[in-house]
Amino acid sequence: MPSSSIEERDFLRENLGAIPAFRALLRGVECRLYAGADLREPVLDLGCGDGHFSSVAFGKPLTVGTDSGVGILGEAARSGSYHLVLAADATALPFRDSSFATLISNCVLEHIPEVDAALKEAARVLEEGGKLLFTVPSEYFGPYLLGSTIFRALRMGRLARRYARWFDVISRHHHCDPPEVWQGRVRAAGLGVTGWRYYFSPAASRAFDLAHYLSLPALFTRKFTGRWVLWPRGPGPWLAERWLRAYYAEPWPREGAYIFFACQKVGKEQV
Repeated sequence: MPSSSIEERDFLRENLGAIPAFRALLRGVECRLYAGADLREPVLDLGCGDGHFSSVAFGKPLTVGTDSGVGILGEAARSGSYHLVLAADATALPFRDSSFATLISNCVLEHIPEVDAALKEAARVLEEGGKLLFTVPSEYFGPYLLGSTIFRALRMGRLARRYARWFDVISRHHHCDPPEVWQGRVRAAGLGVTGWRYYFSPAASRAFDLAHYLSLPALFTRKFTGRWVLWPRGPGPWLAERWLRAYYAEPWPREGAYIFFACQKVGKEQV
């Protein structure tokens, strides 16, 4: 684990040394969002994936990581990001009521068709006063993509919409909704929204889209070596960093392709 403080750490560079450029940009920005968050233990990471994000964002092992993708949990366990890793469905978590003080879920809830059930489960396993921190794509995710932007500029609105829908399909998105929709879901689950913000500007989204195509060679690297990046300090990550630095460091936009939410479990009398 990196030993430097949050203020000194370069989350973009750390991510570029391990994952493809498009994901490194997004995860780097999300690391900035979570930086300094008070993760009161015990902590549950809902949809932990391979554990990479947690290892970079928090710099210490979290209590439990769960994911429905059994195949990827071996990587999460080997990452050292969690004290315990479990296969679990987000709509039926294998924990008692009020088991956790903090729950994080980074870019996961949008992939769950029964998202309302998942949020209710999150509320169930949180103790009263416990915090839920999560990120999801917003209603601007598709329109802000480079492909959508180009088609609109060419006055090809139908193709712009088709491109956005295609990207949602390959990203396995079931929910790309505005803040008020997510706030309604959160409140229906018995949680209160204590704060939220958009992130990832139109310019960052266009770079993110283009970086998908430029990162295609990483698929072969991953398939044949098990690693996304062979030379973390090589020319590829260096050039990507030079290109993506401004998007990583940009101020939080008024509207963005993603949304970060901070929520808290309220008492029954407050629901």
